[in-house]
Amino acid sequence: MAEGVLTLEARIIDMSSFVEKRGKLDAIDPDVAGTSWSKPFYNQINVYATSKLVSLLAARELAHRLPDGMSFYNANPGMVKGTAMNSNAGGPLRLTAPLFRPFAITPDEGAQTPVWLASASPAPRPSGGFFSESQPDTPSRLALNDALARALYPKTADPPRGAAAHEIGPTRNRLSRRSGSRAPWSPTMSAPMTC
Repeated sequence: MAEGVLTLEARIIDMSSFVEKRGKLDAIDPDVAGTSWSKPFYNQINVYATSKLVSLLAARELAHRLPDGMSFYNANPGMVKGTAMNSNAGGPLRLTAPLFRPFAITPDEGAQTPVWLASASPAPRPSGGFFSESQPDTPSRLALNDALARALYPKTADPPRGAAAHEIGPTRNRLSRRSGSRAPWSPTMSAPMTC
């Protein structure tokens, strides 16, 4: 983390999802680039879930490395109306998304947890934790694996060898070669909200 970029009381908030429970990673050699997530075929929800799992694990380790006073949080906003997973879904999700729409919450309701994490006094605990409905929540067992978080963190903290800055920026509009759908937002490329 660059010196002097954030104040000592900074709170970093990463948008997460309860869907991370469907994520899969090899505990020995975690693939953070996503090259193996769609084998043997592309599955939009599994790729999304794995990207959220990678993000949770990286945040867990980063929270241990932050200076005292700084906090890192993973906020689960819930299933929010108009978001990509329920309005722009492709493949089988396009067929099932209408079934879940009645249960989706408004954007204002989805913003409550990250706003609470950014503004609560004192700062919520635990740093590196997963939060839903403005309270600590329990992610998957894999997301709580400290050894996996330590092994994975260096792969997410540094750009790939030889990658130019423009290659590691946001990739939401890049089309997937396999499905023609939008590529998942890689956790190595995400930009968490800082306060």
